[in-house]
Amino acid sequence: METDGFTWPPRAALAPELAAEVSREPRWMFPWQLTPEVRTPVLSDELPSVHGTRREMLEPPVRAVLDARGGTATVVDVAGNEGYFAHQLLRWGAGRATCIDIRDVHVRRATLVREHFGVPADRLVVESGDVFALDHDRLGSFDVVLVLGLIYHVENPMGALRRARRLTAPGGVCIVESQLTEQREPIRYGGGLTDYFLDAEASFAAIFEAEQDSNPLASSGGVLSLVPNAAAFELMMRTAGFADVEWLSARPDLNPQYVHRHRGMLAGRVD
Repeated sequence: METDGFTWPPRAALAPELAAEVSREPRWMFPWQLTPEVRTPVLSDELPSVHGTRREMLEPPVRAVLDARGGTATVVDVAGNEGYFAHQLLRWGAGRATCIDIRDVHVRRATLVREHFGVPADRLVVESGDVFALDHDRLGSFDVVLVLGLIYHVENPMGALRRARRLTAPGGVCIVESQLTEQREPIRYGGGLTDYFLDAEASFAAIFEAEQDSNPLASSGGVLSLVPNAAAFELMMRTAGFADVEWLSARPDLNPQYVHRHRGMLAGRVD
């Protein structure tokens, strides 16, 4: 029995702890089909479309790396929430996946879902961690690095991308997804002299994000998040050190945010 892409075929019953978690606030990020009758309630009706579009967009470059590694590929999902994409990459052939998230509720749910579907803990590692404190010496490098829905929720998006670049192994790929502004025209800024101005293609919107208790979609609360336009997003990836940066396209029938590039996804490769 398949589940329209949301990981493994459903199991017959829920463990008591997971059953209690299903109805607990906040609502879930992913619509997990846990049993034939039980599907987790999500924060927004549009989220399944967003996740499905992400999956469709990243599958070709990710599968290319997984196939080349022949079942030995390692993957990490940074800010992986409940672990959906870590599960998905295991289904596609990864040998080992790591899901890292800063929020206790996400780590708890990712662990419960892993146990529910019977995925061994040594194949799917779930950790609590801050992207800015990731220890490359401990974690090592990964063939696939996912950074989905994170960089527009942090004050230092370049720092997050530099961490992701360091985690990406030679010959590997890093997939980064971001909300984007609609700014297409250059912006003008003071060039340091009176009446002297310069134009920049790349720009950001500055958004103050409330504390986590009232903002379940934010990675952390009380921060000034920087949302890039398309030019800034690509420039950030190249500046972070990715040798090859590719825009991933969404089919016209997928989520309109990606079709109209209000959200974007880039694949960064390492030589």
